[in-house]
Amino acid sequence: MLRFIKLGLLVLTPFTFTFGQKDCSFDNTGKIPLIDLAGGYFNGVAGGLYPGGTNSRPPEHLAKCIEHVSLIQPLNTAGNPDPNGKVVMLGIGASNPMVEFQQFKEFSEAFDPLNDALEIINACQGGIAIQKMYEASDTFWIGVDNLLEDNGLNPKQVQVIWVEQENTNSYDTLFNTATTALVNDFLRLMKVIKLKFPNAQICYVSARTYAGYADPIDPELSKGLLYPRDYFNGWAIKRLVENVINATGEYDYEGVDAIIPLVTWGTYNWTDGSTPRNDGMFLDCYEDTDPDGLHLSGVGKYKFGQYMFDYFKTDTTAQYWYYDEGFLDIKNQDLAKSEIMIVPNPASGNTIKFNATAFLPNEQVNYQIADATGKLITTGIGYGNENIDITINDLPSGLYTINAFAESGVAAGRFIVTH
Repeated sequence: MLRFIKLGLLVLTPFTFTFGQKDCSFDNTGKIPLIDLAGGYFNGVAGGLYPGGTNSRPPEHLAKCIEHVSLIQPLNTAGNPDPNGKVVMLGIGASNPMVEFQQFKEFSEAFDPLNDALEIINACQGGIAIQKMYEASDTFWIGVDNLLEDNGLNPKQVQVIWVEQENTNSYDTLFNTATTALVNDFLRLMKVIKLKFPNAQICYVSARTYAGYADPIDPELSKGLLYPRDYFNGWAIKRLVENVINATGEYDYEGVDAIIPLVTWGTYNWTDGSTPRNDGMFLDCYEDTDPDGLHLSGVGKYKFGQYMFDYFKTDTTAQYWYYDEGFLDIKNQDLAKSEIMIVPNPASGNTIKFNATAFLPNEQVNYQIADATGKLITTGIGYGNENIDITINDLPSGLYTINAFAESGVAAGRFIVTH
């Protein structure tokens, strides 16, 4: 009997090594990433990150985002404004989000223009999926509270949230039912987030990376993580954001009656495996993933951490909390400056006007336009007490600053382009 048992173990042992082996041949599924599907459809649903088949925030949604992020300021542990307080950005997710967000955190903390008051806290935890987070009583949240406390912080200081999540218990691989269920999961999570972090002003939600390389019979991998749920994940986030934009049903994010934070897109990480997207992003099976084909390797986490870093460096809404105020002069409230009135703002057409009434009639006014990183874009000349026309055809969507100079003084203002 003992020999039989030993032989049985020897026979079974080789099979255990077959689990967790990635399949790099399962590549190029033919599915089109959401951001490359702008103007196209999948299962009768328009692509693009936002309504109307576009990847740009609709002007009304962008204005709401700016309205919320402009309220972000350093808070003390009691949640009250304090110039010596903190702005906390909290990352929430499981294993891949944990390494992506950690890499983003490390890039950010080495970035000179970073807001001195910003504290980036990685609360992601491997194995903790959305169904383990959307109950306020779950032990995950006790861990988050302890993490904040260990860093000398309080939940009332959390104003920016980043989320990347999935329901690992779901076996549903039908487009409409899978995405509908995941949208509801996200809604439940957002309600808990607002309850736990009452001063949260904005929540950025990112989509998962490609999971097609993962071994579907690996017992260590939850079925909800496997392809094609990775692709549906982005579609669920798209519907979530659309519901927020339309303020439907339980998606109230405004004022004292808000039950969720304002939700908008973060990064869209899905690629059709190694097929490059229009922006050049792709996932290489051999270099970017671990042996199980699902989790990111060191190279992969660097790639997607860099992608997130680049996103927040250039995102219009992030300028209000990510950068040091002195670097971007985003508030433009120096007493030495008058404020420029710019119309229309946000702008989506070919021109804007700014009023030069801060200057003396007919005196020459020199102006400069810089992008959100402070890079000089263009210069021009106008005259005091006139509306100065500026062509913006060639300006991509984003936040811009105008600084104007004349002998009588200086003036400044900011505007948003939403092409």
